[in-house]
Amino acid sequence: MTSILIINLGGIGDFILSSPVIRAIHEHQADARVCLLTSSRILPVAQRLPYIDKVYCLDIKYGGWIPSAKLFKMVKVLWFLRKQHFELAVNMRTLVSEKSARKIKLLLKLINPKKSAGRNTEGRGSFFDISIPETDIGQKSEMEYDIDTAAALGIDVNNLTITLPIDKTSRKKAIASLEERGFLENRTVLIGFHIGGMPSRRWPVENFARVIDLLDKELRCTFIITGSKEDAPLAQALQSRTKSRVVDLCGALNIIETSAVIDACDLFFSNDTGPMHIAAALRTPLVAIFGPGDLKRFDPRNMSDKARVLYHKIQCAPCNHVKCPKQPELECLKTISPDDVFDAAMELWRT
Repeated sequence: MTSILIINLGGIGDFILSSPVIRAIHEHQADARVCLLTSSRILPVAQRLPYIDKVYCLDIKYGGWIPSAKLFKMVKVLWFLRKQHFELAVNMRTLVSEKSARKIKLLLKLINPKKSAGRNTEGRGSFFDISIPETDIGQKSEMEYDIDTAAALGIDVNNLTITLPIDKTSRKKAIASLEERGFLENRTVLIGFHIGGMPSRRWPVENFARVIDLLDKELRCTFIITGSKEDAPLAQALQSRTKSRVVDLCGALNIIETSAVIDACDLFFSNDTGPMHIAAALRTPLVAIFGPGDLKRFDPRNMSDKARVLYHKIQCAPCNHVKCPKQPELECLKTISPDDVFDAAMELWRT
């Protein structure tokens, strides 16, 4: 049996956008075993998709150093993958720097597939057996680049539908989490906020608090904050800046259960991060706040006509910095005002 390894070490949004192409690869190679190497945060989603036979994880995060214990586990995973003797390994992410290109090159050397394919970003991916040229700054959507990768493999992608595997148990837990906090008593407009994400892409917490105050005057709202346990300090900071009742769900739900909550929202606000793409895929009315991200590549309006985007282009954007190195810091985000975001939300609400 032919074995194919898909490598996607990006975030949940990157994976969601690549899922139609992964499905097409599986359908094209009906007798093949399609495996995925991804980050641990993708695991709950990827495991539920019928067109991925096996998921392997590397526990990686934005920036920072890797503890020796985690490094040992990563080497163990890669050694196991090497013994699988993959016919083909396909890297489905942009090579954003020479450093990231060296990492993928080393990864492929350790896994040792018979053939490799991936994006040759600005010449950094010349080591791929099948390389697909692309520029640093996107000229089209991320999904279109994935389609180009499939085409280089001789595969047509005819179905661009994105489906998220939200099971009944996850929906029940999501609803229960709201019931426990009294949210379903006297049903009001349910508004969600995702205020975390990469540090360079976080709109200031005080701005989110101002939007909540404006919405609370206009609508009879229930406010919730989604996120991981690492986002809890941000949620606490937001709660301290508003008199409105805002309930923190950070760390209480996994990514599938969080998706169920987002699906239940009447309106969802998000920085440029994974839950933004989840909301767009679910067609939950979405207000997305973009700063240094590549809007051409990752515009949620490519997936949903219920999305509105706030974006003010400045000279240094787009960039891939985890933390903003510029002064004044986060200028690209701070040029977006709470009034701008509120007006976009009300325009969306009225349509």
